[in-house]
Amino acid sequence: MEVQEEQAAIDDALALCADTGVDIVPVVFDRFFQLNTQASELMAHSDQQMRGRMLEATLDLFLSAQHLGPGNYLDWELDNHLVAYRATPAMYQSFFQSITEVVSSLIGNRWSATHARAWDGRVTRIMAQVLAHPTAKAG
Repeated sequence: MEVQEEQAAIDDALALCADTGVDIVPVVFDRFFQLNTQASELMAHSDQQMRGRMLEATLDLFLSAQHLGPGNYLDWELDNHLVAYRATPAMYQSFFQSITEVVSSLIGNRWSATHARAWDGRVTRIMAQVLAHPTAKAG
């Protein structure tokens, strides 16, 4: 799937999700903390506004390939969070999984194979950069 097609399918899924009227921030973070209890402990101090900003920044990664690649926003984010906050690659994977699960669940039968391929492709691409980052440690 081409990057532009991938982005269009992700955008479409998010638009369908928005049509539900559900605030996905608490739902995504509830699922994230179920998937990764270390993340729950690490983010115990965070409030809904901080979580909303985190989700917004992550969705920007899903919607624009310009943030990916060496020296771009994702590298800065990884430099900051993997070291300063002791986030782990497993936390990133769990967070991306929680977003994908919530969006697909909320849009129900409108979730298509194209949506699934697009989200999987973007998560795979981002996680490759996370895992290749010099400060990434298993966890």
